[in-house]
Amino acid sequence: MNHSLFITPILPNPTGSGCAMRASVALEALSLRQPVIVVHARLWGDRPGLFNPEWARARSAALFQVSSERLRDILPLVEDFLKGVPGGGTLDVIYAFRQVVAPSAIACMRAGPTRPQVTVLDLDDDECERTEPFAKLHEVAGHPERAQRLRSELPQMTLARQMIMSRFQHVLLANTEDQQRLQEQYPAVAFSLLPNVIREPARSAKQEEVDPDRMLYVGTLDYFPNEDAVKHFVRDILPLIRAANPSMHLRIVGAGESDDVAAVANDAGVKLVGAVAELSPEYARAALAVVPLRAGSGTRIKILEAFAHGVPVVATPRGASGLAVSDGEQLLLAESPADFAAACLRISQNPTLSEYLVRSAGAWVREHHATGTVARILEGLLSSQAT
Repeated sequence: MNHSLFITPILPNPTGSGCAMRASVALEALSLRQPVIVVHARLWGDRPGLFNPEWARARSAALFQVSSERLRDILPLVEDFLKGVPGGGTLDVIYAFRQVVAPSAIACMRAGPTRPQVTVLDLDDDECERTEPFAKLHEVAGHPERAQRLRSELPQMTLARQMIMSRFQHVLLANTEDQQRLQEQYPAVAFSLLPNVIREPARSAKQEEVDPDRMLYVGTLDYFPNEDAVKHFVRDILPLIRAANPSMHLRIVGAGESDDVAAVANDAGVKLVGAVAELSPEYARAALAVVPLRAGSGTRIKILEAFAHGVPVVATPRGASGLAVSDGEQLLLAESPADFAAACLRISQNPTLSEYLVRSAGAWVREHHATGTVARILEGLLSSQAT
């Protein structure tokens, strides 16, 4: 009996973080074709109480959660499972989510009596390209040793990626900028675009009343670009906003503990909410979502999520990178603290503008980032080598 093997460093989950959400869509697409063996290599944290392993277990033939010390045990685990399948089991598809688990996926290509017909590496983003912006952020934050470590690791990471990618038939990226850049660097590799998606939010029968002065930041709070974005907004942008309207305030929502975020949360007009099981109530009461990122990669699922919930967005160009959106159409873009503050005030003071952005962004996200669109792309890739 044919199976798919899905290896991921983060537990697939339809809410909670961008990586978990992207992994959940891939797992669903695989599970519609055939039974899936899910191996969760516990490298990036489980987020207890937020990520529910039962969601992945319900969509898999087996769910194995393996500690970082037991990565070498993944191949024997998969081999033992296949031997226990009545009539014998085979791997038809291997899907590695993110580069960090690619070596384990490559090792599993020899599991079972035959080689898999389809092998996929979902890089999600260009981790090497983001190294320098991350290093500069660390320097600004007073962490020169971390910046140096990132830069020193880049040559080895780049070489490892080059060797790994050639072992997979399909390599996926979440935005066209990364896809085009890597395709030019590695013309022999088959890169494909797999956009990030956002699930249609559940509509509550009880409509929350929007707080016209509430701004919302959503993100994994121990991810350094999010830490920097929160600090930058609270220290450099929020005072300008509150000088014009002292009632405006920020709610910070997301998993992960950060001393830096906790420190700025003591400032006036800031509320650190932390992790929540359901984001819909937060979006329902927010007048706008802010994405003041100064580094990062891939595409911002936090922006897609705000679009889907009908909340207007103000973002930096870096924050919106990877999304084919236009300033003044789906969102407002601003770079400097003064421009960012002015954009937030424009939305809060102009209901007509807010409504226009919400309508335009909602139509755009349904067209380009719906689960059905991505499921069709994945099905085409997974069927391309099948016999």
